[in-house]
Amino acid sequence: MAKNIGEYDEMRAKLHLIELRDAGKSVVIDGRAVRVQSVKNNGVECPSLPVGTVLSKMTDFQIEGIAKRVSAFKSPAGSKADVYVNGLGISVKSHRGANPAFLNHTHRAGFLKVCERVGVSIDELDKIIRDYWVRRQSGIIGEDIKNSDPNSPFKDHLAYLKPIMNYFLFTGTAKKDSTYPADYILDFIDPLNEYAWKFSRDEYLDDNWDHIIFSVRSKGMPRSYPKGKDAVDIEPWVEMADGQFKGSLHGRAKF
Repeated sequence: MAKNIGEYDEMRAKLHLIELRDAGKSVVIDGRAVRVQSVKNNGVECPSLPVGTVLSKMTDFQIEGIAKRVSAFKSPAGSKADVYVNGLGISVKSHRGANPAFLNHTHRAGFLKVCERVGVSIDELDKIIRDYWVRRQSGIIGEDIKNSDPNSPFKDHLAYLKPIMNYFLFTGTAKKDSTYPADYILDFIDPLNEYAWKFSRDEYLDDNWDHIIFSVRSKGMPRSYPKGKDAVDIEPWVEMADGQFKGSLHGRAKF
């Protein structure tokens, strides 16, 4: 069962994509109208909606039932794409849902792996995290710091952080590349108004940069820390705060 309004909105958007496919209509991607010819989930073309379906008049419970019926409910675990449109992986995000995550709680050993995959040195990120702890421990910032705050140690590092954060948004996790990567992020306020939809790639991070709240927390830290095979790689980001080892970077947007 879905957990919040955002998840129901995302189901509505996927169901509406099926409607657009069956009606031979288009969506705007990269500034051009693209006719929706295929809508797939789990590698399977989604069947048409039941005759008489009116998405705008349906309750969340009804929407969930139809989504399950036409294979538009859940994507496989680890997916970055929620649906595939004309073979393009689409991550679907509603502005009415929970604050979207840009980085899930990940410790330094995980970032080391991602930096290696995208060909970026972790050295600058190490400096940013050290700066974060200096400012946090001196009381300049709290655990959470929004990029719109001039004291954010992250705000001036968009160009450096973009390939790292885009990896988490589109390609995979610290563990591995996703089997179902995303080519675009579709974000919206109204899931049934395709004219107001926005399909983004690189500009998604730019558009949301000032809204992102970064934090370094205990969630995501190995239970074995400070022991364990990754302890040496994790240690440079870790400080003891509130009686816990905190060294996992998290980023979410708040509008």
